[in-house]
Amino acid sequence: MKNSVDRLKKAAKKIKVKLDNRTTITLANINALEIWKERYPNLQIISQ
Repeated sequence: MKNSVDRLKKAAKKIKVKLDNRTTITLANINALEIWKERYPNLQIISQ
């Protein structure tokens, strides 16, 4: 049971981002979001 709770916590911390019409990625932290924002200024955050 504890392993499943840990997995849920890790999954909840990830950030889903849509870079363009075809590309969706999942980021592990906010620092990665800043880097991708420089490359793709029109990105959209789908979930946090």
